Amino acid sequence: MATYFQQPITLNDLKSEPQEQITFDWWKDFKGGFETENLPTMLYQHMSDNSDFVPEDNYVPAQDPQLKGYEDHMHLFYFSKSTAETAALIGKYKKHQELNYHSPYHYIGKITGALLDPSTALFFTKGFQSAKVIGSSILAEEIAKQNIDPLRDDSYVPMVAAAGYGIPFILNKLGGNTGLKTQKQIKELDEYYNGGKSNVSITDGAVIKSDDIAVDGTFVNPNKTDPKPSSVGAAEVGTKKRMSYKEQMHGEKFIQTYLKVFGEDGPWTPVFRVINQGTSLTARKMMANLLDTPLLKLKNTKAWGFQSSGKSIETDMRMMRVGEIESHKMLKDQYLKYVQRQQKETGASVPKTDFMMMFKNRGKDAQSQGWLTESQFAKRVTIARLNSFDDAIPEVAEAARITQKKVYEPLFNLANELKIRELPVRSELAFWEAQLKNLRTKKEGSVSFTSKYGDQETTTYNISRIEKEIEKLTQRLKRIQEGQGVKDYINIVYIKNAIDGNKDLFKKIITDFYARKGIQINKADLDQLVKDLSNHFPFVKPRKGDYDEIQRYVFKDPRYARANRSRELNLDKQAQLELIEAGMIQSDIYALQKIYARQMIPDILLTQKYGDPNGLGFKFVADGEMSGFEAGLKTIQSEYNAKIAMGKKSDKARLLKERDQTLSDLEAAIELIKGTYGLPANPHAWTSVAMRTAKHYNALTMLTGFFAAVPDIARITMTSGIQRGFRSQFDLLANSLSGGNLYKMSKAEAQSFGEAVDMVTGQRAMLFADVGDMFGLANRLEGAMGKVSAINFMYINLMSRWTEMAKSMASVTIGSRIIEDSIKWSKGGLSDKWKTALATSGIDEQMAIRIAKEFERHGTKTKHNFMANTSQWTDTQAIDAFGAALNKDINVTIVTPGLGDTPKWMSTELGSTFAQFKKFAMSSTQRMLMRGMQEKDLDFLFGAMMLMGSGMLIDGVYHKVRFNRDYGKLSMTQKLLNAFDRSGLAGIYTDVNKAIETLSDNRIGIGPALGEKKPYGSSMRWKMGTAFGPTGGQIYNIADIMFDVFGGKYNHHTAKNVRRLIPFQNVWYLDWLFDDIQKGLY
Repeated sequence: MATYFQQPITLNDLKSEPQEQITFDWWKDFKGGFETENLPTMLYQHMSDNSDFVPEDNYVPAQDPQLKGYEDHMHLFYFSKSTAETAALIGKYKKHQELNYHSPYHYIGKITGALLDPSTALFFTKGFQSAKVIGSSILAEEIAKQNIDPLRDDSYVPMVAAAGYGIPFILNKLGGNTGLKTQKQIKELDEYYNGGKSNVSITDGAVIKSDDIAVDGTFVNPNKTDPKPSSVGAAEVGTKKRMSYKEQMHGEKFIQTYLKVFGEDGPWTPVFRVINQGTSLTARKMMANLLDTPLLKLKNTKAWGFQSSGKSIETDMRMMRVGEIESHKMLKDQYLKYVQRQQKETGASVPKTDFMMMFKNRGKDAQSQGWLTESQFAKRVTIARLNSFDDAIPEVAEAARITQKKVYEPLFNLANELKIRELPVRSELAFWEAQLKNLRTKKEGSVSFTSKYGDQETTTYNISRIEKEIEKLTQRLKRIQEGQGVKDYINIVYIKNAIDGNKDLFKKIITDFYARKGIQINKADLDQLVKDLSNHFPFVKPRKGDYDEIQRYVFKDPRYARANRSRELNLDKQAQLELIEAGMIQSDIYALQKIYARQMIPDILLTQKYGDPNGLGFKFVADGEMSGFEAGLKTIQSEYNAKIAMGKKSDKARLLKERDQTLSDLEAAIELIKGTYGLPANPHAWTSVAMRTAKHYNALTMLTGFFAAVPDIARITMTSGIQRGFRSQFDLLANSLSGGNLYKMSKAEAQSFGEAVDMVTGQRAMLFADVGDMFGLANRLEGAMGKVSAINFMYINLMSRWTEMAKSMASVTIGSRIIEDSIKWSKGGLSDKWKTALATSGIDEQMAIRIAKEFERHGTKTKHNFMANTSQWTDTQAIDAFGAALNKDINVTIVTPGLGDTPKWMSTELGSTFAQFKKFAMSSTQRMLMRGMQEKDLDFLFGAMMLMGSGMLIDGVYHKVRFNRDYGKLSMTQKLLNAFDRSGLAGIYTDVNKAIETLSDNRIGIGPALGEKKPYGSSMRWKMGTAFGPTGGQIYNIADIMFDVFGGKYNHHTAKNVRRLIPFQNVWYLDWLFDDIQKGLY
């Protein structure tokens, strides 16, 4: 089944023979490639070939003038016996080379032909999976092909032999210990892992029992542990006995991979560090409650009774955004209805796509008639919210009501039920009341406090000042309790550059507002207020480690979202309308509802879990488990302090360091959830604005688009099982071709749980480009750059459109797997492997039974797919568990960076600039490589082969379509290295290798070690990009252009560098356009 690509056509051939324009005929090219690689087809054609060349006496191929220019390939013609036979061989050679050089479908045909060779069947035939048998069979096929095709290069025989014997040998070793020599033994372990045998033979004459299988990843089965929990053994699986503290600690650890310190045992992410600390079970559980992890835990396995990992707040956040996403779509629909009404009244055209809607009504005639553009429509909806949803345009009024029903009212009501807005006021009020009581008890007149930060300022409060604080807080609490909710309300986001551009007008609006309240504000206070408001931003960065009340209440370090804090400045409707008209506050309802949801959802979820929006867990401290809340940061701090106090002196320094690191990592997790981690002291500073703008610019100029994500499709079958994945996707294809609605139903199901919505959110593309923050909404330039980036991802490089399609396809297979496996588990027929998979996704046996019951009542089934129809389910907990599992597994399958997948420094302002575009690689390391190394089964191995195949396809197409280079000139080793790189299998380690190769001038690295890259000097631009990120490369590029221009050295290299600065120049299907631009620049 070996695949072989012909040597490239020579340069002399290309020069001497006029080349006709070759067009792609996919079937012809595919067929041609298939016929050159599939042995049965080659045999049939050989036997059907009636060509009979008459031998010529004294004919010497080397002297034939036809072979001029073919000197390097003379060995291909040595066995020709006549001029006519040589001419036929040349024709065949050119035909092969043209196909290789021009058509990607030829490569697909060759791969398909090789996979359908007889030797492929040996991988699936019991007793014939050894390297010896498979290698011998593949080698025999290659020798047969050599004899059939005289143009086939015999130098590839040893390469095919090495691959034929070596790959099965490596596959045997992957996932086994050094004593695991045959595929038969892998199959035994695989059967055990899937719930088959109780004892597994590992080596000759030795049997390792289920109780003895280690947890260090040595064997394929990840279900067994050493030491085994004392209360849960192989005979007690499924019991609900209470585990000891030590057993629970051990269960929270990850199943081991071979990466050790370079993987799950390393200090690379906050999740890894907290899980690896050995002191606090509360800390491990809290991290699991906060952030997603794609990795399997020991508690998910059979030895721990397949305990579920539960649902993280990160997953909940994605699911809770559904209301805002639905509102976004419905606002678009209302604008379309508005435009359709125009058409009936004026005969105007109706835009067919969201993209064209952006340009509707921008002409002078439309503006003169008062027709609204989409941005003007959005602004009018915002104003309608301040006017009790009233507007003369019915679509505007309805849109305002939609935002209230879908976003503002539900989130406000949830926050109100939890009393989130009251919590900080009540807590601060209790603090000052306690201070007042203490002073009166001690008969003292004042108390002093010292800040822990900055200049460590000291402030003094006397009884009168404390009483004023109490009165102010009491009135604030009363206003909150008597508040009218979010009717006639918008969340205010000030636009700094607009305020700075006209401070006098801003001051007048604020002064008039205070005058209406009967308040006279002095100039100094007004100036300070204007300064504060112009530097306002929607999110509040909490101060780390401030669990004490003094720092928060005396020195006013806030830890709540602005939407949940009682504002000192409550602008009335007139002031807000004046600021909207002046462009000094955000008026785009799309942006406002997005910010409101992003602010409120984290505080709601944290409060539901811990009793307060900061994860401190004061209620658990006060009432324990009876409080109904989880233990938080305060409990973890107390646990460490107790162990430090009671422990050995020699352990004190270690425990102090571990405590501070653990609390810091958990605080970072909370800040990542809130969107505040890594915020600079002043996000409006020019340096901050420049770095964020540069990242947007890099995304516009450097990203190629969706074609680089084609391996996503291979992941669908990889994560749900090869057989099941293919069955599901072919069933989806058949259903679509027959006019069925399986795809639409699955997409709607996924969207109801917050996934497959990238054409609205652009989530994955934004994470890939690392341009996901929203502070740019308070700056016109950044806001414009953000909109251009969104347009780029959705309509130009098509990354968002591809992701939505890929996630929709994945939802079919994943949703079916969850339902099918839940049914099997409920009936006692599910293998251990898939039980572990469900447990990792948050579904235990009891929940699987509930999901199965709901499906039996309301679900539907095609030939190979299960449709949940959760909109008809009545068990809300089953709906939630199914939705969370679907959401999480889609993000693991279609690799989407999670909050806990990367080191903390990558989420800082400077770090994210240096490491731009690296989050996807970091995420792939866990979601693809490490998860596969944990599972260590044939699904992962065959999935890896599919990823390699898709990577090779992308590389071949890029070489021709993008770079107009001959892919056939690459050696097989280089093709495999490129395919491995594009597959994403190695995650960040591929990027590390490329960085080493670049910085060492290709003297060190995998490529040079294999002899594929000769040492040469990498350009300084590449080195700058490697060391300082894309922004560093761009800066050097600009400097290089200026040096050439002012130094009189402008040439084609300069023109290419100028091209690199043009937005969209790297989008693969626009290369022809920018190639012409580059020529014009030169």
